Amino acid sequence: MSEPVLALHRPVLFGWEQHRPGGCRCLCGLYHRESPGPVTAGGCTAAGEPGLLLRIDTPGKSSGPLPLCRPCYTALSSLAGAEEGPS
Repeated sequence: MSEPVLALHRPVLFGWEQHRPGGCRCLCGLYHRESPGPVTAGGCTAAGEPGLLLRIDTPGKSSGPLPLCRPCYTALSSLAGAEEGPS
């Protein structure tokens, strides 16, 4: 069973993606103000862990499920609501 998908509510949706597929998509500087792993230009550069996902909800749009590393998932879990992910 995977961890719940975290849902983070923000006023605007920012797009950031690593050059390598499957990397953590957390914008640490905007989302949780901590840098638990390697960070560049405000975004985490650690590898994403399978099953650790984040969805960003804004008033007009929602992102798809975004992969996270364990430290970012842990930091965001206290700020976000959670929805059950796929089993």
